Amino acid sequence: MARILIIEDNPANVELMAFLLTAYGHTAVSAPDGARGIAAARATPPDLVACDVNLPDMNGFSVLAALKAEPTLAAVPVLAVTALAMAGDREKVLAAGFDGYISKPIEPDSFVAELEAFLRVPAAKASQPAILLVDDDPFMLAVLADMLSDEPVRVLSAASGPEALALLKREPVEVILCDQAMPGMNGTEVLAQVAVRHPRTVRLMLTGQQDLAEIESALRTGVADAHYAKPVSAATLRAHVHEALALSRTRSPTL
Repeated sequence: MARILIIEDNPANVELMAFLLTAYGHTAVSAPDGARGIAAARATPPDLVACDVNLPDMNGFSVLAALKAEPTLAAVPVLAVTALAMAGDREKVLAAGFDGYISKPIEPDSFVAELEAFLRVPAAKASQPAILLVDDDPFMLAVLADMLSDEPVRVLSAASGPEALALLKREPVEVILCDQAMPGMNGTEVLAQVAVRHPRTVRLMLTGQQDLAEIESALRTGVADAHYAKPVSAATLRAHVHEALALSRTRSPTL
C-alpha cells in the first residue's frame, strides 16, 4: 500500500483523512504547515501528497512549487485539498501544476478512491489481477485486504456501491467481492450493474445476513457467481479468490 503525506493545519481534517487512509491499508503521515511538509517529503519521499491550499505562512501553491523543484520529488503526485468555493478555482489549481484536487469538506465515502486514482502503479504490480473489495465497514475492508496481502494480486477497496462503480469505470477488475448489507445501494444492486457493465468480472457476494431468497435469486439470475457467508477465514478467502481468478480466465474478452 501507499505512503501518503497530508499537509494540513486543521487537526480534525488530518484525523479524518488519516483514519480513512489507514482503514484502507495505506500509511498516513502528516505535517501542520508547508515547511514541515516539505521537510517530511525530503526525509522520506511519499507516494502521494495531499496539500491544503490555504496553509499559514506558506500556502499550498508555494509548497507545490518547492516539491516539484526537488528532483527526487518532482514525479510525486500532489493533490490540492480545497473548498473550491470560487468560480475558476478548479482551473486555477490545475493550471498551477497540481495533479488533481480533493474537495472540502472531505467525503468519507469517496475520499480514498479519489486519492487512489492518482497513485502510480508499479509495472510489476500493474500486471497482476485486481480484486475489488466493497464494504461500508472500514474495519472489514482492512481485514479482508490484510488477508490478501501476501497474494499476487492488486487489492482495491470501495466503501459503497456508487464508489465501487466509479472505480470500475477507471479500472476494470477481475474479481469483485461485495458485501450484501450496505446502506443506499446493497450488494445485489451493485453486482447487477457490474454484470451489465463489466460482464467479465467475477462477482462474489459476501454477507453476514441470511436473506436466502435474495441470495438464491442473485445466484439463479447470474447477478452473483458465488455467495460466501461471514465470518470468513483467511485461508477460505484466499481459496475463493483463487477459484474466482480461475473462472475469470475462462471468460472471453468479447463477453
